[in-house]
Amino acid sequence: MASITKDKFIQSKIQSKILFTKELSSMDLEVEVFFGEVYIIGLVAKEELMQKVVDIAKNTDGVTKINTYLRVKQEKYPCSSIEVLAQLKKELLNDKATHVTNIRVAVAGCDVVFTGVVDSIEQEKHAIWFAKHIENVGDVYSYLKVVKK
Repeated sequence: MASITKDKFIQSKIQSKILFTKELSSMDLEVEVFFGEVYIIGLVAKEELMQKVVDIAKNTDGVTKINTYLRVKQEKYPCSSIEVLAQLKKELLNDKATHVTNIRVAVAGCDVVFTGVVDSIEQEKHAIWFAKHIENVGDVYSYLKVVKK
């Protein structure tokens, strides 16, 4: 099975398990998979559920490594995650230095997390700079992989 197909299969299996796990919200958790490496980003209702999310990924065939950016969901945030996401995607689309189609953006609370592939460290720096300059964004974390063409 080709890597992209295999990754999508792993992603679907994990998302399905999350969907059918009591106390977890598939609306608050994003799953990305690149070459068998899983990235789970989002919010859980309580700290104990973080391990449950990791266990779901661990018990999925094809997973080679698990990376998480999980936070306990707060009642209220100083930002709108949809507005942060829209503004950041707009900035990245207009930036000639980044190739936005290779960068996945997730917003957990008011934190921005990047996954995907970029051609250079400069592209990663551009994406991080844009995220840090959006009003009310908290932390910015990057799982971007630099792959030279």
